[in-house]
Amino acid sequence: MNTGAINLESLMSRANIFFTSGYRLRGELHIGWLQQSVEQVVASVAKFGHALAYEAQNRYQWVQAGPMAPCFHVTECDDLQAGFEALCRDSLAFHGDGRHCPMTVTVLRQRGNSHEFIIAQTCEHTYVDARGAEAVFNLVADHYNALCNGDAAAQAAALAAARRMETMPGKDMGALLGSERHDREANLAVLGKYPLADEGRFVIQLHELPPLLEQYRSERHTPLVGFHDISERLAECRAQYPEVTQNSVICAVLAKATHDLGVQRRQVKPGHTVSFKMLSDLLEPALRERYCGNYIAFVPVSVDGSLPLPEMAKAVHDRIRDFKETRQDVTIFQLTEEAVDAGVVGEATDSLSFVVTNWNNYRYLSGKEYLQGCQSVRHQSGVNISPRDTLGAGLVNRPVMVVNMSAPGEACISFFPSLRAQQENRELAGHIEALFGSASALAAQAA
Repeated sequence: MNTGAINLESLMSRANIFFTSGYRLRGELHIGWLQQSVEQVVASVAKFGHALAYEAQNRYQWVQAGPMAPCFHVTECDDLQAGFEALCRDSLAFHGDGRHCPMTVTVLRQRGNSHEFIIAQTCEHTYVDARGAEAVFNLVADHYNALCNGDAAAQAAALAAARRMETMPGKDMGALLGSERHDREANLAVLGKYPLADEGRFVIQLHELPPLLEQYRSERHTPLVGFHDISERLAECRAQYPEVTQNSVICAVLAKATHDLGVQRRQVKPGHTVSFKMLSDLLEPALRERYCGNYIAFVPVSVDGSLPLPEMAKAVHDRIRDFKETRQDVTIFQLTEEAVDAGVVGEATDSLSFVVTNWNNYRYLSGKEYLQGCQSVRHQSGVNISPRDTLGAGLVNRPVMVVNMSAPGEACISFFPSLRAQQENRELAGHIEALFGSASALAAQAA
C-alpha cells in the first residue's frame, strides 16, 4: 500500500473540502479518449483506492475502499460559467452515501458549439492538495495526447508515472524537508514573536461554530468567483519594486481590501495591521511528480494596512522570501503533524483575518498546446465545503480565497462559502474589485 499517514489529511477529512479546477479550452476534444485517459490514470493512483477511516484527529487509518464511482461525466450547458458554478455547488454529491470518488472530471460543453468547453477536475482535499491534483491532471493530459498520436509508449509512461505516486508519511516528509537549511529552534522563536491581528473580526470564534454549522448545512452554496485584470496594479507596484511577483501584488490587494472593509464597515481605525494565512507548497516539482498528498503549510503574513499598495506588495514579497529561505513553512508543517499527534488541534483559533491559496498550472498557461488540438483560454476555480464537525470548521472559519492566474494579465479569485454569511464574502469581493479597477468583473454572485 502506497498511502502513508499525513496528519493534516485527518483534519482535511473533517473540513470536507471539494475543490474544482476548471480548464477552459477551445478546439476539437475527443470525449472517448479523454474518458479513457481519466479512468485509467485515476485507477492507477493507489491512494485513490483507499478511504480514510476516522475515529479522532490522532486515531485514523487509510483502508481499502469499495468500488470507485464513475469519475467521468459530460454535461451540456447553455452558459459555461453558469454550468461551472452549478458543478461547484453540487460537487459534494460526488462522494458520500456509499459513493467513493476522490477525483472526478466533468466536461462542460457549450450547447450548440462543442468546440467551447471547460474540463473541470474536482478533488477531495483529504487525498491531495491543489498541486498534487495538478500533477495527476497533467498525467491525464499526457495520456490523452499520446492516444491522439497513437503513441503506445507515451501512454504506458503516463500510467507508470501514476502508479509510482505514493504518499510519504508526514513525519518522514517533515524530516526530509528539514534536513537542509532548516533551523527549527530559530524558526520557533521567530514564529512565536510574529505579530498577528484580526482587528476587523473576520475570524469566527470556535464557540460560535456549532449553531452556524447547523444553519450552513441546511442550505446549498455556490462559490463566489471573480475575474480581475491585474495589469494596472502590477505595473504600479513594479514601477517602484521590479522584483515583486504577481502573487505578492495580488495578496497585497487582498490585504488592502480587508483593511478598507474593516475601516468602512467594521469600525476599525485606519492604518491597522492586517494578518492572514498564506498557503505554502513544500515540494519541488520533482517531488510533486512522485508524492501524492497534502504537503502544504499555512504561514502567517502581517502587513501595515496604512502602506501604499506598492509598499504593501514589497512587504508581502519580502515575507514570502524570508519564510521560504528560512523554511518556516517546513517548521509549521512539522508543528501541525505534532499537534495532531497530541490531539490538541481545535482548542484555540488564531488572529488571522483570511486565508489565501494559489493554484497555477503553468504548463496549461504556457501558451503551448496543453491538449492536442485545443487552445488554452482560462483557468478558474471553485470550492465547496461541508465541515463534519467543529474541528473541520476550524480550518475554514474565516474568508478563504483561491487565486489562479487565469489568462494573460488576468487573475481568477474565488471564495470558499462562508460559514457565517455569504454577504461577508460579497463585501470583501466588492472591495477587491474596486482596487483592481473597472476592468474587473464578478463572474458570479453566490446564490
